[in-house]
Amino acid sequence: MVINKAVLITVLLVPCQLSAMSLGRFGDITQIAVPLKAIGFALYKNDAYGFGQAIEGAIYTSALTHALKCSVQRERPNGKNGSFPSGHTSAAAQGAAFLQYRYGVGYGMPAWLLTGVVGYSRVEGKHHYWSDVAAGAALAAGVQYLVTREEINLSQFIVIPQWSDKYSGIQLSFRY
Repeated sequence: MVINKAVLITVLLVPCQLSAMSLGRFGDITQIAVPLKAIGFALYKNDAYGFGQAIEGAIYTSALTHALKCSVQRERPNGKNGSFPSGHTSAAAQGAAFLQYRYGVGYGMPAWLLTGVVGYSRVEGKHHYWSDVAAGAALAAGVQYLVTREEINLSQFIVIPQWSDKYSGIQLSFRY
């Protein structure tokens, strides 16, 4: 069964990797490794349409995450700016959500476990609050759901950033 082998391998490898590097470094690497694995898996499966969905989901997730960071400007637990939402978590969650929505829970579950470790590393390192991590994961899962399951693409919506001395935000226009 796919889920049992993949979960077992993930559960066995994470502690080994964590013993060789810091939790923060593991989170930094894994936030990139999960979406790259998702993209690579689509290529391995010769799934060109899925490959496009993974890339599209990554672009939209990153754009929305950074737009929210600029708009909300929540202070991090360490005193720096840009806490909400967690970009590391949204990046990892995008890859996990793609794998789950496109190929099933057996492929998504190990990536979600790794995403949880990424989120934990961000809270433990005083870079984020739990609400930042949850928002990053929810944002990525929602975006990837729309791209993969609802097949929404760039031609169907417009995101327009807006800012002035008094405010900043985004305007969304969507057609389906």
